[in-house]
Amino acid sequence: MMKFNIGETVIEPTNGICTMEGMRRMTVDNQEMTVYIFQAANAKVYVPADQVENRNIRRPMEREEVKRVLTSLKQPVSPNREDARLQYNNYRDIMKSGDPMKIARLLRDLYILDQMDDLKGKEKEIMDQAKKFLCDEISYIRQVSKSQVMEQINESLRQMYKKKVQKDKERAKKSGVDVKMGILGYGDDDEGEDAAEESASDEGEREGEGAEGEAKEEKKD
Repeated sequence: MMKFNIGETVIEPTNGICTMEGMRRMTVDNQEMTVYIFQAANAKVYVPADQVENRNIRRPMEREEVKRVLTSLKQPVSPNREDARLQYNNYRDIMKSGDPMKIARLLRDLYILDQMDDLKGKEKEIMDQAKKFLCDEISYIRQVSKSQVMEQINESLRQMYKKKVQKDKERAKKSGVDVKMGILGYGDDDEGEDAAEESASDEGEREGEGAEGEAKEEKKD
């Protein structure tokens, strides 16, 4: 069973960044149990100690994990559009998992669908939630403003979509099919496929370090 210390910062999928305030013995449905108390931005969250792992509560990412997430955002994907309702339920499950890499993949899918004017129902709301979730955690870890992180996320997504359009055009040209940009799909993630991805990783690191430096200078002033 995962244990947290009082005052420790944790990530709770529904509420984002929280502080562990303490533990308490409580009676719920006539059953006595130990409960963790987490303080979120605007609410207290009570979680039975034996349900912490099932609720996917975890410690914040390490800096290397942040770099991988930001690099991942720049890698093109091809969303599956066979069953929008099933996809929506899957998106909700991914958000509940609190897994940054899975949420980054979800965000890429939804961003592409948004660019193609193919978002359905509440998918736009989930896309915004995914952006905020990643932004809040990365901002906390790197100690830079949320506006800086959000711009970095948006720029990564723009680069990702640009690559997708270019690859779609190249595939269409090779196959001899005349299609509009951004319509064709292609394989799954090409993780580490070429030097462009490696360059993207280095760029993401430099952007983060540069932002951290700016933040430190502001504090000195």
